[in-house]
Amino acid sequence: MSQLIEKVKELLLPILEEGNFELIDTEFVREPIGWVLRIYADRENGGITISDCQWISERIGTILDVEDLIHHPYNLEVSSPGLDRPLKNQRDFEKQIGSVVKIKTIEPLDNQRNFKGEILSANGEGVTIHDVSRNAEVEIPFEKIKTAKLDLDSLFNK
Repeated sequence: MSQLIEKVKELLLPILEEGNFELIDTEFVREPIGWVLRIYADRENGGITISDCQWISERIGTILDVEDLIHHPYNLEVSSPGLDRPLKNQRDFEKQIGSVVKIKTIEPLDNQRNFKGEILSANGEGVTIHDVSRNAEVEIPFEKIKTAKLDLDSLFNK
C-alpha cells in the first residue's frame, strides 16, 4: 500500500507544481463505498477552490488511468485539507508558530502522549510547544509524532 501511495505522489507532484499547489496528504483507504484514493492539496497561502480540485483530479485521473497502478475499482477524491489539516513537517509547524496545536505521540514522552500548547518553534528535528498541562516548554521530535492538528477551539476563541 505504501508503495502505491509513493508512486501516486511521484506522479502527482509535477501536476501540483504546475498549478502552484502543495501536497498535504494522500491516502488510499477502504470505505463502505469501496476503495478511495484521497488527495489533499492546498496553495502556499491557503485557499484551494472547487475548480482547483477539479483541475488536479482531471490531470491525475488521466495519468492514473494510463499508468494502470490500481487494478480494481476506486474513487478519486481531491479536496482541501480544511482547517483541521494535519501538521506533518517542519514547514507546516513553522507556518503555525503562535497557534495552539494538539499533538499525539506514538509513544509516551515523560509519561505523556497527548500534548496541547502554543507552537514556539520548529526545526529539522522537531517542534517546541508551551504545553498547557505542564506550563512548560516541551520539545517533541517529528519521528515521535503520531498526529498533530491545530486546536480549533483556541483558533476561534481568540
